[in-house]
Amino acid sequence: MKISDKLGLGMSQSELDFVDIDLENDMPLFLDPYFLSIRDDRWSQVAHRTLENYFGFILNLLHEEKQDEARTYFRFNEPEEVCFGWTKKGTKGNGLGKDESKKLFQYIIDSEAVTDGVINTASDIKIFVRNIGHDKLSDLTINVIRKHLIEYTKNQMELLGIKLEKAASGIYWDSKNMSWNNSFEDMLVIEGKPIILVPKAIVCRMDNYFYDYNIYANSFVYNYLAETEIRLGSTLVRERKNGEQYVTKKDLKKEYGFDKKIFLQEFTKNHPEIYDHFKSQAEDRVASVTDIELIEDYSDELYLGIIDSMISKFKTIPTGKSHANDYHNLIIGTMTFLFYPDLINPIKEQPIHDGRKRIDISYDNASRRGFFYTLSNNKKIPCSYVFVECKNYSGEVLNPEFDQLNGRFSVNNGQFGFLVFRGTENEELILDRCRDFYSDMKNLIIPIMDKDFVSLLEKKKNTEYDHPQQEFLNTLARKIMVG
Repeated sequence: MKISDKLGLGMSQSELDFVDIDLENDMPLFLDPYFLSIRDDRWSQVAHRTLENYFGFILNLLHEEKQDEARTYFRFNEPEEVCFGWTKKGTKGNGLGKDESKKLFQYIIDSEAVTDGVINTASDIKIFVRNIGHDKLSDLTINVIRKHLIEYTKNQMELLGIKLEKAASGIYWDSKNMSWNNSFEDMLVIEGKPIILVPKAIVCRMDNYFYDYNIYANSFVYNYLAETEIRLGSTLVRERKNGEQYVTKKDLKKEYGFDKKIFLQEFTKNHPEIYDHFKSQAEDRVASVTDIELIEDYSDELYLGIIDSMISKFKTIPTGKSHANDYHNLIIGTMTFLFYPDLINPIKEQPIHDGRKRIDISYDNASRRGFFYTLSNNKKIPCSYVFVECKNYSGEVLNPEFDQLNGRFSVNNGQFGFLVFRGTENEELILDRCRDFYSDMKNLIIPIMDKDFVSLLEKKKNTEYDHPQQEFLNTLARKIMVG
């Protein structure tokens, strides 16, 4: 059963910021330290700093030849709370149990990759250490950043109005005290079992993942070795009918064993530039999973049904304070559907300015291209966070509503936000107010109402429109910023 069904959310994976996990069977997903390291959103950066703090601590102990002490800190549990892994059925896989973590530590020691200087970050482990792949490194990562994931789960449940219970957190790394910690936290508990949710933007699928030792060995290292053999004119070189020279992978594997991690370790020590090139290529080849990849029984009919359901809610949810939560949840789901993976980690009623002001919803800006990326990098409008004020009433939005959102802006947090409302009889007046704030303070407010959401959703049903939300935002921003 999916967590969304168990909680009665009435929302699809496309409307949720977190992975809609199967409570009965593990999903073939994992967390990758390398992917965390290249992400620009603040949640990922904070989580990655904790991971590197832990791994740096272990490395320092090993460099100081304090192997026994390092071993005591290298202890993990299999994170069954997230329901990730290779298990074909059930939620108990081959992750890091007590004995497994001991084995993993010994694999690292035996590889001598640390003393060779090849391993410098957590993401290097699966490239150079035998018997360690995506799943085990993912388990390690989840244990280390568990507290961040618990806080994320708490925020998402508060966002959706789901009650939490006090429960033991499980171990997590405490960067401040440089030690493992365990505490009682407000947690999502289902049938006595704590559940930890994971942002879908940070997970990776097991299959066809680029940052993998097989890709490094069979593409980058192989190409280098083949070109070297051809340049030297060795006996491994063959020739095609057209005169083209080549070297087979089979011959190179027999000659060098380049597909073995022990060879990759020595090769990388001598040719670090090849590994650097591999990592730079990986940065452009790894990305957040799509909803299509997460939904097991995805179909065009399912996709269209999700859109039709959202459109129907825009037409049926009444205005007024008593239906404000329903409208809030609709906006959260619709914006997640339209703007993922650019906008992630929605938080409801986030306190700012020492709690003196509150925001209806805020998103982390995780964009690597497109409208939200251009705002900060080309237009020089800070937008680490994107603020959303949501008004579910039938009257016109007036100056106080604009002032309320404008008062949330700051250089550190962001100077961009959406004012969401049901409708207006004077769109030009709304745009004029937005122009005034941009002209006076360079604060950009994008007004967006029901008919805009419905129009975007209708266009998403039509394959003629690739990214209608980007065109919509660019057009509206141009009207406000240029006039």
